[in-house]
Amino acid sequence: MRGQAPPSTWVFGYGSLLDPRSLQRTVPEVDPQHCIPAAAEGLVRCFDVAFPNDGSQSDKAYYAADGRRPPRILLGNLRPGAGRSANGVCIPVGPGELAALRDRERRYTTTDITHLVAPYSPHPAPAGRVLAFLGRTEFTDAADVARGVLSAEYWDTILAGAAYWDQRVPTFAADFHAGTCAPAPERVERLRRVDLRGS
Repeated sequence: MRGQAPPSTWVFGYGSLLDPRSLQRTVPEVDPQHCIPAAAEGLVRCFDVAFPNDGSQSDKAYYAADGRRPPRILLGNLRPGAGRSANGVCIPVGPGELAALRDRERRYTTTDITHLVAPYSPHPAPAGRVLAFLGRTEFTDAADVARGVLSAEYWDTILAGAAYWDQRVPTFAADFHAGTCAPAPERVERLRRVDLRGS
């Protein structure tokens, strides 16, 4: 985005997008130093997006060490949480970056949460609208979520992102855990992710 006008659209990254390495795999143009750490008031981070791991999704698949495919893989989401807040980072995006992120987050829809976002001091408020990717209805069925498991690598990536931002905002990691409904340990599995051609 170098040489362009100041961004008018931001994406609130609250899961794997917290990790600069994960972010830059999709949008290498974005400099993490231009992201703004912030909190989304009245929301809580949870893991109730259930990725169908049955071969119906064209972009990726997950395999356990024994070769089986767990039926559903859990991904992050934001839900209303009275008196709580979910922290994250506001990522500046242009049309190209937003399109790339929409392709990555294809189980989600973008929702404007500008009115909920408060930056950490002394960072400025993002100028423009702030969008969050929230799980689409067809991927948040309670029965599907109940039989899902979380990829340990995915969870580790999110935790690494929280640790990265804690070096810049001293309370970030503590706030992260306070605003997260963490998965039960028995629902976290070591899985191998396979990115499919044509995705």
